[in-house]
Amino acid sequence: MNLHSEDGARVALRPTGYQFGRGSAPPGDWDANWLLVRGEVRTATGESWSFHDPCLTTWDCVELQGWLSAASRGDVAPTDEPSEDDGLLWFTEPNLAFSVAEISADELVLRVHLSLESGPMEPGSMPNPAPNLYEYALPLKMSRARLLSAADEWQADIAPYPNR
Repeated sequence: MNLHSEDGARVALRPTGYQFGRGSAPPGDWDANWLLVRGEVRTATGESWSFHDPCLTTWDCVELQGWLSAASRGDVAPTDEPSEDDGLLWFTEPNLAFSVAEISADELVLRVHLSLESGPMEPGSMPNPAPNLYEYALPLKMSRARLLSAADEWQADIAPYPNR
């Protein structure tokens, strides 16, 4: 999935495989459903970094697809200060989260919150986490139609990785 902002910022997310290969885990086992996700991030000012981490489950991926579709329809309320209790789509691992900052008839500002291993990296060092989870957010201004297209891309991206 590629999310592009009008100002040049972008976030690309792509599942690359299950964290653990096929094994004898029972259906619905958490370990069997962790996905490795490759992320490429570029800010409007040109900073960029990438990550490759098991930060979403198959269930999270399905939830994200539904949320992106709902946001593109205007069904996700914008919030000034999103939190786990209000306006933030968050997951088991706190590396990624999403919220809506603004919405109009044709456009919206989507926030991609990047924490821990998915957050901004200082060259040659460990991740540079924000003092609070979800504090670092990259705003992406885009058309609602473009977000719907990204939701469809994500659905295709996750199709090879069903719940196990």
